[in-house]
Amino acid sequence: MIISTGNNFGAEHIEFKEFFSENMVILNGRFSFDHTTPEYLNAKVLEIYVPNLPMKRSLETAVFMLYDNQIGRMGTIVKSWIKDKTTICLENFDVPERFGNREFWFTCAYLPMGQRNTFEVEGQVDLKLENFSWSQREEYACAIVREKWAYICFVIEGFYQSEANVPYSIDLTNFPTDIVADVPYVVQTTNKSGWGSHIVSCAISDGKFNNPGNSEQLLKDASSSFVKVFIVR
Repeated sequence: MIISTGNNFGAEHIEFKEFFSENMVILNGRFSFDHTTPEYLNAKVLEIYVPNLPMKRSLETAVFMLYDNQIGRMGTIVKSWIKDKTTICLENFDVPERFGNREFWFTCAYLPMGQRNTFEVEGQVDLKLENFSWSQREEYACAIVREKWAYICFVIEGFYQSEANVPYSIDLTNFPTDIVADVPYVVQTTNKSGWGSHIVSCAISDGKFNNPGNSEQLLKDASSSFVKVFIVR
């Protein structure tokens, strides 16, 4: 666990579960912040200060930013990068002021700049999503599992027979049962009733994807949905 030594936008306690190597930094963590403070409003780039990181500078990655609006919990992604060995940066993305209860959720990997090596995928597993509820179906699924981290990505479609506010689970066949993580479930919408996408806080455990239940508004809006996260084991 790494604990932030401070930030430039008025957030309180920030900590991350981490995986470090020379060629990759993975951070898992989430924290809320007040978007009305002078520090946040005056910061062109948001900075989180941490103890020594293993890379001097990274390529850009994506971090989820969540907020409340009139139809529920929504969100988008913002750019993030490692500026130097003690500074993680976030894009100060312009979200309408009326959307409150804001939160950053890190499920991302940072890669160093200037890499010239051939990228080879190791640890890929034959992920399959099975035992769906209602009319849902798998559109795409893949996973990489390593000793200290994992990557999982899948797309789900078909919501027209789903029941609102009913918890359900989907089997993640061939995904390790000992991996436990909270993950953002992003539901893309078909109308303009919201700003961003619906985001539901779900969980992976015991080889299953567990959803606490989707709102009636979410199901009305939904066209497709996905999970795409790096997980520190």
